[in-house]
Amino acid sequence: MSSIIHDNSNNPRSDTSKSNIHIVVDNSNLFISAQLGQGKNGEQDPSIRVKVADVVAVIEENTKVDNIKTRIVGGSIPIPNERVWAEWKKCQYECLLGERSISNKEVSLDDMLHSKIQNLILKNKSRSKNGKQHLILVTGDGNANGNRTSFPDIVSLALKYQWTVDLWSWKDSLSGKFDDIQEEHSSNMKINHLDTYRTKITFKQKQKQKQEQQDQEKQKQEQEKEQEQDQQDQQDQHDQQDQDQAQQDQEQEQQNQQEQDQKIKKKKKKNKINKNNKIKINNSNKNNKMIYIYILWLILPLVILICSVIFIVFFKED
Repeated sequence: MSSIIHDNSNNPRSDTSKSNIHIVVDNSNLFISAQLGQGKNGEQDPSIRVKVADVVAVIEENTKVDNIKTRIVGGSIPIPNERVWAEWKKCQYECLLGERSISNKEVSLDDMLHSKIQNLILKNKSRSKNGKQHLILVTGDGNANGNRTSFPDIVSLALKYQWTVDLWSWKDSLSGKFDDIQEEHSSNMKINHLDTYRTKITFKQKQKQKQEQQDQEKQKQEQEKEQEQDQQDQQDQHDQQDQDQAQQDQEQEQQNQQEQDQKIKKKKKKNKINKNNKIKINNSNKNNKMIYIYILWLILPLVILICSVIFIVFFKED
């Protein structure tokens, strides 16, 4: 970090009356840097807070609303005051939120912001058919970002594509790399200090307010936990109902299967009885037929005998 006071910070802002304006804010750098040197013996004062709406009023001052094409703010979750994102959204800023690691460091947030700005630069080349392009960047972060893209790299890229740049930062957190870039592109880049507006855009959170806020956050977490528990209970109840219904369906299916088996068994038994009866009837008919044949066999000789006797008697009389 650099504590150099930049003389050019009092220069008039860039003329953006005929430019498409793209605003990108590094929320973490904005909030944390506002606390640097504000405590006892020049230490960090974590009770310092930033008024989002007033910051927006400062950086968007003297700009035409219709000229503003992009409003982006990047930060990490969770942070002590989640209401800050509601405040940014109220000012029509798109919030890019990244997770924090176990060591409480932001993960890939700068990369997301760099990527957003790069895409804006490549899609909106200045002085092309899209007109002049102007970047308002709120950060003082000049770290190398693990030898990946950095904010100074992005500013240099914008200037290379003939964009104009207004950089806003707190003095104590402004990287000297931006000084070097500004000296090389003094006509197209301005550096502005937020310190000039400190009394307007910051306030000190009182202990009572802080405690109330912590209590509210705790209450909110408890409510969310209760809601999650209620949802889990409802889900468990729903799962139990599904399980009971499945068991009932299975029992009903088994009962239906048993009834079906009984019907089939009864039908088979009935068919067997009918078959046996039919066999008995057939056997009875067969036996009757044999009896008739036997009787006929017995009667036939008698008939022949009678006929013979009649014949003899008849011819004897003659």
